[in-house]
Amino acid sequence: MSKIHSVWLFMCRHKYLITIILIALIVGVVDEDSFLNRHPRRVRIDNLKKEIANYKQQFSEADSKIRELESNPKAVEKIARERYHMKRDGEDVFVFVGEEVMDNEPAETDEE
Repeated sequence: MSKIHSVWLFMCRHKYLITIILIALIVGVVDEDSFLNRHPRRVRIDNLKKEIANYKQQFSEADSKIRELESNPKAVEKIARERYHMKRDGEDVFVFVGEEVMDNEPAETDEE
């Protein structure tokens, strides 16, 4: 009986400390919104924010291309010629298949 009594006296003397420790354990570990569960959610939120920023950038680029196509008929002609190999009457189109020349390397020429 004395062990139970001594434990009860310890709990009565340190009731505020025990309460703080229990609340910290509940909030930190056990609860659904605990600190252990918040970290993966925070990482996911950060990744989704980056993805949203990427989509916004792609949207602005596509929107500017659409505006250019709507306002500039030469841009439409340029895309038709480059992508779809369209031509005007009386023109010939030559499509070269092979290695592409890198932008930072000079093109090779045969000048003799």
